[in-house]
Amino acid sequence: MTRRDLLWTTCVAAAAAPPSQFVKGICSIIFPKEMPREQAFKQAKEAGFDAIELSIGYDLELDISPVDAKRLRDAARDAGITIATLWVSEPFQKYPLNSDDAAVREKGVDALRRAIGIATEIGCEALLLYPVRLGSGPRLQYGYEVTWQRLTAELKKAIPDAERARVYLNPENVWNKFLLSPLEMRSFVDQFHSPWLQTHFDAGNVMQYGYPEDWILTLGPRIKRIHFKDYKLSNRAEQGHFADLLEGDVNWKAVMAALVKIGYRGPVSPEISYDPKDPEKIRKVSAALDKILALA
Repeated sequence: MTRRDLLWTTCVAAAAAPPSQFVKGICSIIFPKEMPREQAFKQAKEAGFDAIELSIGYDLELDISPVDAKRLRDAARDAGITIATLWVSEPFQKYPLNSDDAAVREKGVDALRRAIGIATEIGCEALLLYPVRLGSGPRLQYGYEVTWQRLTAELKKAIPDAERARVYLNPENVWNKFLLSPLEMRSFVDQFHSPWLQTHFDAGNVMQYGYPEDWILTLGPRIKRIHFKDYKLSNRAEQGHFADLLEGDVNWKAVMAALVKIGYRGPVSPEISYDPKDPEKIRKVSAALDKILALA
């Protein structure tokens, strides 16, 4: 290789690399559930990702043994992948933290404490929490105010565990009809007065009722992890729907400018589901994420 060729190769690599404050992550749901996680880690790395998010119920179970958890941690490290986040949503489907039954809520907190333990065992520093929902379809199950009160009370019980383990507890803005504005999310986080209770922000999830760049600027340093999804807004002729990155209505330039302004440094992970009809999906997602990160 000539000096000119080496210089050209270096420049191309530098142009393709994400800005240094961002870590290219991916969510494990882009891989089939039955794929060995060791293989998923390798494929993620080969596609250009340096971090991955795992999920209880999809990648591992709540009763995973410490030995198996450490084996998962070692496999990720061997592949050169950081486990950025562990999703904790499945346990709360059975034990929601806003349940009318105090015994159910207690089991939910126990599950959360176990998830904190798993996070330390797999070398993960953050939990994505989906701990409550207000109802199912058109049926209201739990009121908004009582949900706020109960969730606040139950999360307070787990914060000392998170602090000892140095694991962030990050409620995400999800479609559960709760915490529907950035001001609410900010107030919810701030009431705990704890650096270990922060938030996981999803850019696509807010598009039906807000703007991700506005949420980012409002939440600021409370954002500890980020999901990227795109969303195509309704034009009344069709229902709004999630779309491939760069094919929806998210203003990615404004999103990246907001992330730079708040000084976010950390993983940025597209949340894209597995598509058996598109074996090149992960590489397409990687290329699209590169284009978005280059807007910073």
